[in-house]
Amino acid sequence: KRYLKERIDFEVIVPRRKPEDKADIVIYEDDELKKPYLVVECKKDGITDAEFKQAIEQAFGNANSLRAKFASVIAGTTKTAFDVAGFKPSEREKNVISDTPEKYGKAPKYRFIKGEADKELEIVSREELIRALEKSHDTVWQGGRLAPTTAFDEVSKLLFCKLKDEKDTPKGKAYKFQIGTHETPEEVYKRIDSIYQKAKKEDAEVFKEDIRLEPKIIYNVVEHLQSLALNKIDLDTKGVAFERFMEDFFRGKMGQFFTPRPIIQFCVKMMNPKRDDLILDPACGSGGFLLNAMDNV
Repeated sequence: KRYLKERIDFEVIVPRRKPEDKADIVIYEDDELKKPYLVVECKKDGITDAEFKQAIEQAFGNANSLRAKFASVIAGTTKTAFDVAGFKPSEREKNVISDTPEKYGKAPKYRFIKGEADKELEIVSREELIRALEKSHDTVWQGGRLAPTTAFDEVSKLLFCKLKDEKDTPKGKAYKFQIGTHETPEEVYKRIDSIYQKAKKEDAEVFKEDIRLEPKIIYNVVEHLQSLALNKIDLDTKGVAFERFMEDFFRGKMGQFFTPRPIIQFCVKMMNPKRDDLILDPACGSGGFLLNAMDNV
């Protein structure tokens, strides 16, 4: 964001908060560090939605005590930001912004723009991808309100929307699978659902059921996934992440097992498939053989 390093402070003591609290990062408007501009709370990756919500309250408490204009919370790939000064202290929805402002300016309408280097999606590690998938499932599962397999189906629908959006968005345009400044959960839901409904029209045999999630749940899943460049993550990383994600539901419980990655790679190299070959895997599971064969070709 090109804030001067001299205007950034860490572990700042927050007045009027008991017990004594410290803001992780504070960015100031002035060289004397007397005018707080942005308060950032940093949490470990993998925290629950309830813990993330608690972190938001902590960020607001610190920002209001310091009289900062903006607040942000970061936990791994999940990030949210708020316009604190422009709204009443209790507001937590209408004051969401897509990202913190650059150079003390206005918050951008959207954070991620296709083809713009500083606004592109991020290629993450295998572990970061696994945690993002797990957080998304936990959000949809809602602590047991849905059956794990039903939650998995709903997450799969949203992952499809994410992948399709990455593919279909023209260069220079904002991705649809993200949260824009001052957008409500209902607005985000309508945009995500429009991606899915378009797919249903294109292939009604595959996409038979609508997305069956509340707007707020979809909103939270978008928070977890919006920054990831899923299409640019290599096939092997996605395959391993998907298998790890699936373990709790299928490994040994429903008779589905995954072939170890080295064996898949050995078999594909031994077959040495060509572009015109037809390849069939009648028990494809996560599609490891098919994906590696396609990658080899």
